[in-house]
Amino acid sequence: MSSIEAVTVPKWGMTMTEGKITQWIVGEGAHVARGQEILEIETTKVTNVVEAAASGTLRRIVLGEGTTAPVGALAGVIADEAATPEEIDAFIESYADRLGAGDEGEGGAAVPRTIAVDGGVVNLLETGPQSDETAVLLHGFGGDLSTWLFNQTALAERMRAVAVDLPGHGASSPILGDDVFQKIVSAVEAAVKAVAPGRIHLIAHSFGGAVAAAIAAHEPSRVGSLTLIAPIGLSRQMSREFLVDFVAAERRRPLLGVLERLFADPSKITSDMVEGTLRFKRLEGVPEALSAIADTIADDHGQLQSIGGQLKDLPCPVTILWGERDAIVPVPQSTELPANARLRIIPGVGHMPQMEASSTVNEAILKTIQGE
Repeated sequence: MSSIEAVTVPKWGMTMTEGKITQWIVGEGAHVARGQEILEIETTKVTNVVEAAASGTLRRIVLGEGTTAPVGALAGVIADEAATPEEIDAFIESYADRLGAGDEGEGGAAVPRTIAVDGGVVNLLETGPQSDETAVLLHGFGGDLSTWLFNQTALAERMRAVAVDLPGHGASSPILGDDVFQKIVSAVEAAVKAVAPGRIHLIAHSFGGAVAAAIAAHEPSRVGSLTLIAPIGLSRQMSREFLVDFVAAERRRPLLGVLERLFADPSKITSDMVEGTLRFKRLEGVPEALSAIADTIADDHGQLQSIGGQLKDLPCPVTILWGERDAIVPVPQSTELPANARLRIIPGVGHMPQMEASSTVNEAILKTIQGE
């Protein structure tokens, strides 16, 4: 019996509707292994790769390079040698009907909503089935909930997943006045409790890691696991210049240069990512909020937050993921890590492993949630 598998335009994030085929990494007739990178696709946010869902031969490329197609469109066909050309032709011909049937059953795309908290609102995006346990995703400085576009969907296949815009970011209100960090923690904690009153699994990146550590330390009994990606607060070293330059960048070219420091492969940054960040930075109150947050992260002598003491007392599994080529927050020394934390360094990626190595990160998150 022959085996035929579809290679489709994936849905990365709840708002993604289409993608552009930028490169076929393998050609027709090439043997591919399950999990091998075979195709590069550009979205409005970032460029990422598609991995083969099955082993076999790439028998047909349906969408050529430069083609823009909707989510779910058939891009190629992987099949074993037993599949005849006629069977593959029939598979391709029937795929449009199957795609249409699948779309009708999705019940519509999720949309963000705001939760009222002291001092304003917190914007968040909820996906996945209702359950007693929720994965909560907190982005880093200068980001927003779209930081998790390659991760939230994967988590939502297993459990409820909520991505949050930190105050001063995305569509959440800027924090004003003194004690900025604690106000951010309190606002996020209140918003999360409103939508996820049960057990939570915190997944957090960079500055969000310090926020997650504070939330976990405040209520350790309701935190099932903690996965931190290049978190601040474990050493004194970091690039203060990145914070300063991000806040100062008011035009496309300077901002592109700043964003490129986040990635080992700067080609993943799209024009829409740059333009979207510029639009956000021009909103009323945002420059002042970002400056205040940057001042809570580091000064000229290094990092100001410290999370090691909070982490070491947590009873839940703690996993720390770090990009080997992180140019923003260097990998800490082993002596700077709490004994209960498991560190995994991901080769070949920078400060954004959740985007540059999403499959590896997703696998590590799920293992941590499962207590493995």
